[in-house]
Amino acid sequence: MRASGPCEHCDLLIGAGDTFGHNAWTDGLVLAGMLELDDSRWELGAFRFATAQIVPISGVPRDYRAADPYWGFTAMRRWQVLHRQRARLYLGFGANYRTETDYLESTNWNFAYVLAVRVDLGKRGSLVELGVRHWSDAWIRSGNRGQNLLTLSFAF
Repeated sequence: MRASGPCEHCDLLIGAGDTFGHNAWTDGLVLAGMLELDDSRWELGAFRFATAQIVPISGVPRDYRAADPYWGFTAMRRWQVLHRQRARLYLGFGANYRTETDYLESTNWNFAYVLAVRVDLGKRGSLVELGVRHWSDAWIRSGNRGQNLLTLSFAF
């Protein structure tokens, strides 16, 4: 949402998505809200993992919970690396805090990465963004599998 005044170069994005592992979906519903500042150079995000996630690995029971519902928060720097007519490609790097530790992550604090494609719908600043995110502690502590999520977000 384009604002006027002190935050006229800000966007508020609201979205939803799913979680995935290296080779399969993990059935985690994600609700996302991101505040992007300074023409999308900075992002503050809040993510609610509303459902438990499963582990689609052979030898592990199908009903084993990799992660229970939890909250995640990000702060990152984003770079626009490509701009073609109405589409833009962004890369981002920053930090993430998770309210839970679980099978996927053994630490609360992690690195955060994003690869996002944003399309301007051309209707008074309406935008849609498809983002692939990964949160990881980079094997600082053993047990790191990382959290992967795919989100589709809208700015109005």
